[in-house]
Amino acid sequence: MIEWEPELIQAIARRRCVIVLGAGVSRNSVNQAGKRPDTWEQFLRMCVTELDEADHINGLIATKDYLTACELIKDKMTSDKFINKVQQEYQRSGYRHAKIHEHIYKLDSSIVASPNFDNIYDTYALTTSGSSVVIKDHTSNDIANYLHGGETRLILKTHGSANNPQEIIFTRNDYAQARTKYVLFYEILKSLALTHTFLFIGCGTDDPDIRMLFEDIQFAHGRMPFHYMTLPRGEVHSDVLRVASKSMRVKFIEYSADNGHEELTLSLSDLITEVNDYREEKSKDLQW
Repeated sequence: MIEWEPELIQAIARRRCVIVLGAGVSRNSVNQAGKRPDTWEQFLRMCVTELDEADHINGLIATKDYLTACELIKDKMTSDKFINKVQQEYQRSGYRHAKIHEHIYKLDSSIVASPNFDNIYDTYALTTSGSSVVIKDHTSNDIANYLHGGETRLILKTHGSANNPQEIIFTRNDYAQARTKYVLFYEILKSLALTHTFLFIGCGTDDPDIRMLFEDIQFAHGRMPFHYMTLPRGEVHSDVLRVASKSMRVKFIEYSADNGHEELTLSLSDLITEVNDYREEKSKDLQW
């Protein structure tokens, strides 16, 4: 089982932690047909099967240049057909929440962020909270209003949602436009990274948003608190993790991927207990 660091437990307990949910979290979900949501790579490969002369796109996917591959797919497929594919996979497939979503919700973080297009966690959180959770994306210009006081439970869709497919960030051009058009949103993310601890769950070290954000902050501001990322043990070579940790100030928390990443889900249950124990202890001591 994962041994959670005291600093991370304290950050979550004090609601000074942004929990970031990647595609690995959504992969715990299934729909009525037993299908799990596609990863970015799986979705692109599915799209490629409908294109002619796409060997060069398969080559881009093989080297993990997903942004360029997606740009070419969208161009060849046409925007309307591509958007329909996105909505079919991430909105209309009817994926149900899993136990890991429940554990993440029970950590009661004031801010949960996700680059996922699907609405699995969003729907669960809205239903469980009686629709009191606020959901915003990179196009929202009032996010700062929900960052004060800690009373609001905020979900940030950092790449947009399949509910609004015209605004999702999926291609290289989308990224370039978003960083110019929605500067305030990225400034807010940078501010959060300097004032909060980030816990990445189900994310990868090659996510372009993560790398760009934390490398920029690290080199611009120098020493800053560590952030945390859970990873299946052995998925990334230790040398790569060492370089990534140094450049992004991220500590990697490794776990066994056996039995559908069961250790991560069970460890998150333990984390809830540790966080609640810390909150109870501090409430008794009036040390908030």
